[in-house]
Amino acid sequence: MATRYCKSITLMIIITTSIFQGNSQKKEESFKVSLQQRIPSELDRGAVVLTNQIKTWNADETAIIICDMWDRHWCSEATERVAEMAPKLNQVVGIARSKGAMIVHAPSGTMDFYKDHPGRKLATRYHNKKVASKIIDDFGAKLESEKNADWPFQISNGGCSASPDNAKENEKVWTKEISTIDILEGDAISDSGAEIGSLFLKRGIKNVILTGVHTNMCVIGRSFGLRNMKRLGMNVVLMRDMTDTMYDSTSEPFVSHFTGNSLMHEYIEEYVCPTMVSTDITGKKQFRFQNDDRPIVAFIMAESEYRADQRLPEFAHELLLNRNVNCEFALGKPIMEGEGRHNIENLQIMEDADLAVFFIRRRALPPLKMDLIQNYVKSGKPVLGIRTASHSFDPKGNVPREGGGIVAAKGKVNDFLSNWTEFDKEILGGNYQGHHGHLEEGTKISIVPGMEGNRLLEGVAPKGFTSPSWLYRNAPLRSNTIQVLLLGTIPGEPSEPVFWVNTNQYGKAIYTSMGHWDDWKIESFKNLMFNSVDYLLNYSKNN
Repeated sequence: MATRYCKSITLMIIITTSIFQGNSQKKEESFKVSLQQRIPSELDRGAVVLTNQIKTWNADETAIIICDMWDRHWCSEATERVAEMAPKLNQVVGIARSKGAMIVHAPSGTMDFYKDHPGRKLATRYHNKKVASKIIDDFGAKLESEKNADWPFQISNGGCSASPDNAKENEKVWTKEISTIDILEGDAISDSGAEIGSLFLKRGIKNVILTGVHTNMCVIGRSFGLRNMKRLGMNVVLMRDMTDTMYDSTSEPFVSHFTGNSLMHEYIEEYVCPTMVSTDITGKKQFRFQNDDRPIVAFIMAESEYRADQRLPEFAHELLLNRNVNCEFALGKPIMEGEGRHNIENLQIMEDADLAVFFIRRRALPPLKMDLIQNYVKSGKPVLGIRTASHSFDPKGNVPREGGGIVAAKGKVNDFLSNWTEFDKEILGGNYQGHHGHLEEGTKISIVPGMEGNRLLEGVAPKGFTSPSWLYRNAPLRSNTIQVLLLGTIPGEPSEPVFWVNTNQYGKAIYTSMGHWDDWKIESFKNLMFNSVDYLLNYSKNN
């Protein structure tokens, strides 16, 4: 009897030990998220810069809220876009759920449909008075950070294009969440910020991702929306490719519906919270609506001297308003030294881009990221290079994979990040050899004789202009298929090419060695940039 008792105790110890070992070995899942935000510039009062922060979030501290993805909307176009986006969003939440993230379904005004659902009972289990006191259930209650902000667009007819398939404006025609989004065990169902916030507090949720519709209404303004999650102190972000707006092009600023989406993303990034894309969860290309046929301009920037993080987003905003293009960004840290320098986030945009604009300085990249850039260029799609683009991927040596300093090439090839030291020669046709000194009088820019009628020079002052950029040394250029259009001159030195078109072995490239932050204030330079985008997008369309 005693022997049998001892054996039982021993068996219990073994089982208990195994359970504890199993629990201790359970892998903690996480998400690496790339957060895009616009913050005040430290160098130019009143301006903003586009930033990117990489965060690692524990999955069990992260929640995704699905806002108002109803089975039907009064606006037929909105119904169609929800139906198109829903299967992709379902994939996103499926992956997040499998890693341990909480999923909250928030189809407002349909809670009676779910009254007996376990997910509804879960959402109503907790009530925290302190949480409830922080919620402002008023769409018009803006954050302090929005106090002086201009709304990005106006809406008429509820933001919906006229159609015989529309119901009456704001008529409640929805009954539940669209069925192509799964509601599984452990998910919560609620349209109350107080309920959701109380549940998050109980579960230890710190990070909240908002998805669904509509960004300019419910996603930002609901009691569980972006503003209120921020009031609760959450790390809240908008998943910008998994949302949509109520806007149609008959209202100011008279742009396409999808440009309205882009303008709303800009607003949120500047005044409310960061944004991210679904790629951070799925590892796949971000979602795009099939009717969004705007050409995609990919801005790839990573430099610290010429304020690319301010000037390129400003330029992109003008393109949104005036050229009906989709502007997206792949960002590196604006530093020349330190951790994280040799990395650029969001490069998956290269897979869909019609034009790539490079403003990068001496970066090496992980091989897979460099592949995205090289695959784009070698596909024959066009390139616009600005200033430091000539030495974009020449870090002056080999950079270890861990991103440290320059070292001698003594390891195996795959011990190092990837360079593209001949990008200047092979793609741009340039021959960068440094620059002349900084001169108060600047660089005199003149049109190459005979090039006055070139369409790339439309809007450029016939007598030229003065650029504050210090002059780059590029002569002699290293391509036989270059057309130089502008020259730069400083006292006592030979003229240098400063703007040209190159036909390389893959396609077209335009390069300018100008790009000082004050160049963007000069009408002639701005027109050069607009003309270059028009020219290269037209080339992309026809090749």
